[in-house]
Amino acid sequence: MEKKISVWIFSFAALGIILIITNNCKKDSNSLVNRATKGIVIKGQIPKSLKSASLSDAKKILVFSKDYYSLTDIVDNAFSVTGRMSSGVALIFLDTDNHYIGNLSTQNLNMLPLGDLTGGENTLIDLSSLTLTGTSVIPSHDPLGNEIIISDTEINSLKSIGAYYQSIAKNIDADNDGIPDVLSNKQLVVSTIFARYSGKWGINSTPPVATDDSHSYINYSLAIQGGSALNFSNGNIILSGPADNPHTDMTTWGYLLNPGDNLGFMSTFCRQANAPVGAPWGTSFLPLKQGTYTLTLDGTNLFTLDYSNIDAQYNLVIIAPTLHTNGDGKLTSITFDYKLPNETVVNPASILTNVMVQFTDNQMHQFYNSSKLTIDTGFSVLTPDSPIDISTLSGIDVWYDDIIGNQYDIIWR
Repeated sequence: MEKKISVWIFSFAALGIILIITNNCKKDSNSLVNRATKGIVIKGQIPKSLKSASLSDAKKILVFSKDYYSLTDIVDNAFSVTGRMSSGVALIFLDTDNHYIGNLSTQNLNMLPLGDLTGGENTLIDLSSLTLTGTSVIPSHDPLGNEIIISDTEINSLKSIGAYYQSIAKNIDADNDGIPDVLSNKQLVVSTIFARYSGKWGINSTPPVATDDSHSYINYSLAIQGGSALNFSNGNIILSGPADNPHTDMTTWGYLLNPGDNLGFMSTFCRQANAPVGAPWGTSFLPLKQGTYTLTLDGTNLFTLDYSNIDAQYNLVIIAPTLHTNGDGKLTSITFDYKLPNETVVNPASILTNVMVQFTDNQMHQFYNSSKLTIDTGFSVLTPDSPIDISTLSGIDVWYDDIIGNQYDIIWR
């Protein structure tokens, strides 16, 4: 059954958890446009002496984050592009026909995490000379550990399969007309939403109690954002695939038309099944397979989308909240600890871009949606505008966007 919703929501059936995803979407009037005059400058050089018909064929660079693209020409074997601070930026090298050649890679990390930078928003990253190994474009100057402050542990947690970036390159022309879709506001961005049950929150002097991995149940959804030139009549959106082995249980879970932010729609798709024994909710949203999908709008507008189902563990951070109350028992602040599933403490600025919380009462109604923590606010403490009555608090959802654009809901009950 189609679900037209006035706010973009998911419902995990047994617990009735309502998750307002709209509150966790980035708000930026310049989303998905060229930011040539803003952001962190990233430059580099392709050696003119390069003889192989590989990286020397690169004529354009696609700079990609979840909420923006830019497509820049390589001029005289050199380039200068920009990436927004507090985002993960992939640099994808294309030939004159926009065919994928490779993506920037350093220390086997296929993106630049522009979170914690030595010069803040004034940081300049000079990759210097570039070479190609397979599909990895290797810089002679490594910004990781230099301009980008990041530990080996955090680098390892960010590593993802190269197919993710090949998918990005393929999806720049989803309508297959030979023209990058972003140039006509017809771009489509595909990401994954993970919901993970994580245990019991902490309060005052009682610390959070995290569940062990054997009970870390995860639900999965595939999310698509379409540019402002894309739209469809109510409910007339279908996703099918993957082409080589199509799902037979995939449904359109929800959509929102004309949400603003230079978008024509947002929609989610899932595979719903019964939850395993012992799960904290009554339904299970199964992972969607990697492969080529077809998105159909209004029955006739077809788009080809490549989906790389990054494993949830790649950028999974267990954000553990501790509530702090006043003498009346009302909430005055929330503090957060950031750890990998193996208990390793990490710097959130290196892995994620924002954090917000939602409170649910014992009738499964949301009664608090917080503002976002970012690198500008810091990720340690969230302070409500006024004390909050938490006498009916039943659940806390801690949302974050990872630095490559996927969303995670860390659930505490």
